[in-house]
Amino acid sequence: MKLRQIGLLVLAVLLFQSAGASDRDQDLHWFKYVLQFSQMSQKDLQNYLNPLVGPTQFRLDKEHAPWAGNYFPMQDGGIANRWRTKDYPEVLHDKNSVTELTTKQLRNLSPVEKYDVLMGYYDFRTTRHELETRGPQRATPPQDWEGFCNGVRCAGIMTKEPHFPVSATNNDGITVEFSPADLKALAGASYFYVEKYGQIGGPTADGKAANQPNAAIFDLVLRYHLAEKQKGFVIDSHLGSEIWNETVVGYNRKLGDIKNLSAKEKDLYPNAVSKIRVDLVLDTLGEVDIKDSNKLTKKKVADGSLLTTLETAYTLYLDQSGKAVDGKWHNGGGTRGVDFAWFVGGKGADHEYAHLGGNANLRFNKIRKLIEESAHPQCSKLLL
Repeated sequence: MKLRQIGLLVLAVLLFQSAGASDRDQDLHWFKYVLQFSQMSQKDLQNYLNPLVGPTQFRLDKEHAPWAGNYFPMQDGGIANRWRTKDYPEVLHDKNSVTELTTKQLRNLSPVEKYDVLMGYYDFRTTRHELETRGPQRATPPQDWEGFCNGVRCAGIMTKEPHFPVSATNNDGITVEFSPADLKALAGASYFYVEKYGQIGGPTADGKAANQPNAAIFDLVLRYHLAEKQKGFVIDSHLGSEIWNETVVGYNRKLGDIKNLSAKEKDLYPNAVSKIRVDLVLDTLGEVDIKDSNKLTKKKVADGSLLTTLETAYTLYLDQSGKAVDGKWHNGGGTRGVDFAWFVGGKGADHEYAHLGGNANLRFNKIRKLIEESAHPQCSKLLL
């Protein structure tokens, strides 16, 4: 499936507006902020500015790999899409319309309809928001690439993978069953806005590759955040105006020989005395089919069978100690590349951003309880 994703990310305060590659010190500052809110030690961080430190090849194992999900395109209803079957009841509008449903019909409801039933929202306020504010009934119809891929990438990194169906009963005794794919969809929507966020580089507004991450810091992130700390992060893999969110799961770096600078490079990089070229292949996780997401995926992510690759290259400029003081990207002729990179921490916060289109009724803590039950099922049914 072709990778598509929504251009809405999170707080614009962290977006950078300068043209060209991001400043090295600025990106290093933001990466240190990411390590801080992720409660990760910065031990030996400066050593990793040397591109020879750390593995040249790495991929997250099953324990640390993100789970895979679908972006639930908004033009199809987003998380209000009744993805299991097209043989379903009419639009639900009150409690009576719910009590008349069979067990099978309840199972075939969309993820967010099930959530409304569980919460006792018989006016289906959460569902209506998804259809009218983010989905096909909104004033400006969504494009086919718009969906919850940013949230699904976050949830795949930050939450346990749903495994078993979960039956949950509301206060009126009505039971609904959430499948793993249902829970992944709800988690992705809840993470559409996030509690903690940082990025290096910024999305292209005009032109191509207008504000890529500083290559020296991106190279450090691969070896330190991914390989050393064993936590994935997300890139926009489209060098144009669209945003294609993919989680970086692994990499293969081929380092060239250390070479002297040209006269022009000496002027451009006055703090550098040498350079090294890095040819890079990233292993990234994008979308999987909804039905394929309705099962455990982390093993297939770790073994590479659900991943795709992104090939790129950059030159790193080194000081006398061998540390990278700057970098220059070598993008190919297409639109695929590293436009910017971003990091997530904390809880899903979509309900806190109703003023920006978030769903005030979609509570992360409720969804997280369901995910915990699905990942580690109990003998008794879950009561909320």
